[in-house]
Amino acid sequence: MQINSEIQTLDKVIVHEPNIGIEHISPEIAEQLLYDDIVFLPRMIEEHYQFTQTLKQLIGKENVYEFTDLLHDILLKENVREELIEYLFEKEDFGLGKYEMLKQLEPEHLATVLISGVHPESKQSILAPLPNLVFTRDIGCVINDHILVCKANKSARLRENYLTKFIVHHHNLFSSFSHKKIDFVTDENLQHDSGISIEGGDVMLVNSRHIIIGESERTTLDAIFELKAYLFEKDVVDYVTVVEIPNERYCMHLDTIFTLLSDDTCVGFSPLLFEKNDKVDIVTYSKNNARAVLHPTLKDLIKELYPNMNFIACGGGVSPFAQREQWTDGCNFVAAKSNVAYSYERNLKTLQALRDSNFNIISAKHLLNDNLTLQHLNNTIITLASAELSRARGWPHCMTFPISRK
Repeated sequence: MQINSEIQTLDKVIVHEPNIGIEHISPEIAEQLLYDDIVFLPRMIEEHYQFTQTLKQLIGKENVYEFTDLLHDILLKENVREELIEYLFEKEDFGLGKYEMLKQLEPEHLATVLISGVHPESKQSILAPLPNLVFTRDIGCVINDHILVCKANKSARLRENYLTKFIVHHHNLFSSFSHKKIDFVTDENLQHDSGISIEGGDVMLVNSRHIIIGESERTTLDAIFELKAYLFEKDVVDYVTVVEIPNERYCMHLDTIFTLLSDDTCVGFSPLLFEKNDKVDIVTYSKNNARAVLHPTLKDLIKELYPNMNFIACGGGVSPFAQREQWTDGCNFVAAKSNVAYSYERNLKTLQALRDSNFNIISAKHLLNDNLTLQHLNNTIITLASAELSRARGWPHCMTFPISRK
């Protein structure tokens, strides 16, 4: 398995359905768990289900992997189950009673508890939930034939990283990466003062030899330089571009302000990335140790890589719609294949800008009802219902962890 760019045809992907743990988020702990609001879980599940059903229709249900199932698979191995519980006990220090309780759970129930935090029988909350795991993009990414295991910036997401580490190291699905793992979940990096965090929403492979990484609220420069050194040493890429974006909630990752649809179309938040400003710095480093290159805007860099690129401005590039739709995911597309991508239905000005560029806009419901396949689709944006998913501050790109494209 490998991925050579963001815009190849999607082959295999990891997703995670919202679960009962989200119902245990109260206003008092919402901010701690990185939620801005109290979402309506049944509708959130319904919206996510619609998304995953379309993915299964387009690339085959056997190629859409549920994170909980992968965790359950490795927990069937007694030695892995014991090692993981010991590891979590050491890292989270959740108490001896809970430790013994976890040891007594069957693998299926244990997988659910480690994610939702809710005991399957008592329905009581025994661990902190992982409500952000629905955004699987951030736990890892594939860079050519290597896999990156990310380390979160916020403590609320660290168990996601622990579980991902064990899945990547122990599940047969990842056997092709046996000697090509870039694992940031190390004891050294888990120290509070390590200065190391990196999340998949900041990592974009724009072509097989060039990767763009956002230095953001969630990804630190120390982590980027560590990854850059590894990628150059192992000859994985030739160029690493660092995009330093504001350390603010509205642009927590690079993919919240920019995504590629193909080698001739991208969508971005124009004030930060398509227009020169004093908030963003863009620097490219090369493997041959040539002098670093500074770019006036990300648009300038992308035009060097893809001269025919059409730059679609989120919200049509008009204030206040650009700001409103950037906040509600208007830049966050994920490509199913070149120029066929997912978006949210609520970003009307952005969708109109795509219509004006000769894209067809169809709903996920339409896709399912007409039993359309990838072969039927060209220059198409698939829109998803988004009343609750968008309130969790996540997007179609965020909700996918592609592990293979072709």
